[in-house]
Amino acid sequence: MNIVKKIALGILSPLFIVLLFVWAFDVGFVRTATHPATVKKLVSDSGIYNSAIPSVLQQTKSIDTSVGTISASDPDIQKAANAAITPQFIKQNTETAIDSVYQWLDGKTAQPNFSIDLSGAKTSFANNVAAVVSQRLSSLPACTPAQSVALTAGGFDAINATCLPRGVSAADAAAQVKDSLAGSSDFLDKTTLSADNIKNSGSNQSVFAGQLKNVPKQYQKAKKTPLILGILTILTGIGIVFLSSSWQKGLRHVGINLVVIGLLMLAFSYALNRVVSTNVVPKIKIDNAVLQTDVRNLATDLTQQIDKNYWYFGGLYTVLGAGGIAAAEIFRRRQPSPTHTTTATESTTRLISVKKG
Repeated sequence: MNIVKKIALGILSPLFIVLLFVWAFDVGFVRTATHPATVKKLVSDSGIYNSAIPSVLQQTKSIDTSVGTISASDPDIQKAANAAITPQFIKQNTETAIDSVYQWLDGKTAQPNFSIDLSGAKTSFANNVAAVVSQRLSSLPACTPAQSVALTAGGFDAINATCLPRGVSAADAAAQVKDSLAGSSDFLDKTTLSADNIKNSGSNQSVFAGQLKNVPKQYQKAKKTPLILGILTILTGIGIVFLSSSWQKGLRHVGINLVVIGLLMLAFSYALNRVVSTNVVPKIKIDNAVLQTDVRNLATDLTQQIDKNYWYFGGLYTVLGAGGIAAAEIFRRRQPSPTHTTTATESTTRLISVKKG
């Protein structure tokens, strides 16, 4: 083997190992990140749709109205919010937004064109809370004259009242709560969510038209990388085979690398799942306890998705490598050895000499 082949083989051998790892990782990433259906499933399985409203209420803590302060931890208020904005409503609009974002990433639209109208949900929430307040006030006893005087002086708190003052009706108080919530910014500040109104603080430009404007081009390039890396990996393996002193040795060398990398991937896949589930996920901390559980579930599901990819490539590499080693060994044994060839040639020469004599 001349010096040029040795140098080329010395470059291709480690490059082949690197490409095997990179290709497997890239395929897993692209398969997960570029498929809307996969992203939707991961988000849905995390449970975030069921806990979105409880999470928002926990973060909000209280909602001020003109006739008192509503506690976001009140079970009746949480029930009213969940009835107004159901998990199905959140899921439907979120998945519509995801599809819109992927159309933008694929270059089909100038920017995502989703628009989520929350005005109806906010009105429904105000109606539900007003009904809760009305029901509570209707069941209260009439205030004594002393209590009426005290409430008049301090202001009537319809939310936390223990009696109903004279001259105040449950329906009127509930109507005030409804009107106050309809114009409140404490809950559902924005009633319309779209790509246009997602902006960085201090900017009037949508992030999709500003900071993220080049993301679609990068995304479209990223989608092509598995094919490119796959071709490079195969060509590198072929180069090793034909640059070796014999193609059988080259095939055996490639096979050994495949088996070793495949087994390492299988071991990594097993270790990744255990490490993430026992050490990483439990350490994820978020101020919002409800959201924290969902994020942990999402991290676990994402790890399992990556884990499946490494199991697949680990098994594929191991099988292909074992097949390559076996094929190289079979062809090596079929070839006559140099000693056998020399002996046969000498015997033929002697036979010819005898015949001439």
